Amino acid sequence: MALSLLVFLLLAGACSRSQPSLASADVVDVLSRPVDDSFARALEPLDFQFPLDHGPHNDYATEWWYYTGNLTGEDGGEYGFQLTFFRSALAPGESSRPSDFAAQQIYMAHFAVTSAPAGRHVSFDRFSRGAGGVAGATGLPRYEVWLDDWRAQEAGPGRFRLQAAAEADSGAVSIDLTLTETRPPLLHGEAGFSRKGPEPGNANHYYSLVRMATSGHIVFGGAQIAVTGLSWMDHEFGTSALSGDAVGWDWFAVTLDNDVVLMFAEIRTQTGSSQDIFEGTLSFPDDRQVPIQPDDFTLTPTGQWTSPDSGTVYPSGWRVTFPEHGIDLTIDPLIDDQEMDVTFSYYEGATVVRGTVNGEPVAGRGYVELTGYGEGVFQR
Repeated sequence: MALSLLVFLLLAGACSRSQPSLASADVVDVLSRPVDDSFARALEPLDFQFPLDHGPHNDYATEWWYYTGNLTGEDGGEYGFQLTFFRSALAPGESSRPSDFAAQQIYMAHFAVTSAPAGRHVSFDRFSRGAGGVAGATGLPRYEVWLDDWRAQEAGPGRFRLQAAAEADSGAVSIDLTLTETRPPLLHGEAGFSRKGPEPGNANHYYSLVRMATSGHIVFGGAQIAVTGLSWMDHEFGTSALSGDAVGWDWFAVTLDNDVVLMFAEIRTQTGSSQDIFEGTLSFPDDRQVPIQPDDFTLTPTGQWTSPDSGTVYPSGWRVTFPEHGIDLTIDPLIDDQEMDVTFSYYEGATVVRGTVNGEPVAGRGYVELTGYGEGVFQR
């Protein structure tokens, strides 16, 4: 589940550099606003056609391509990265105006790298209209999504290249990575039809590419490091909103060394309970996929961390159990401070996983996303 609320906030004008974080009520208000009926709605499972469906679906109001990865450097250090592209539509489809600057799509991108050796996480964001070649997405003749020189593009059958670069106060930061598919896509919910609320059409089409073999280079603090590892891509599109008294979510992607892969999340409410509208997926080494419902697991925070920048209190460390599948895991951040210091503060970070599956010890890596945590409030 990506941070789609950012796109809505961008269009609504609800965020600015002078407002680095918003209250949960503001998020819910924005996500609950009505959407133009002319946009397409996800009403039933889609017959995905790959690689074409890696590309944009401009008839829907929102869409995102969400890349995260866990890497090991030639120096033995552990690293994480995030490269995310968000599309939000002003109107469905393509503009019929002849100008190269006519745009019906707005794009936003986030880029971050975590360095365990340096004990640092750096993050960046960009915004642009989908016009003039500055930002956009295509599915034909090949898949590509970009904003300026940040891009993800098809590099061959089942292969992708990611590139992004920025300048931090500690020096240059960049990634140049090749990702190769090794598993079939995870189709979340009902064959990729993921409900976001009980209302008809309040759903997205949602799949993930997992255990993508990754190699290339990162630059951190001006030093180039050859890296290898595994990456994950979430692609989600639809015309949906949070429902009821939802305030945010805790989302996890986990890749274990026994080739078990899982994605799961809890949507938190104002009363502290979790909603029953989000589906996850468990994938086994034989590529069998099992849907995950909220009642299938228990998620318990084991600690907390307070951001020195935003003052937000986040859970930090978790135990998760899936009794029916004999899974018992602890999940800890690679480093504590992985808050995204962008227009809207949230937490997105690399994790280290340990535990057991059917009594056998396992280890792994993953990513966690935390949204809707108010300043000084540790919510479950």
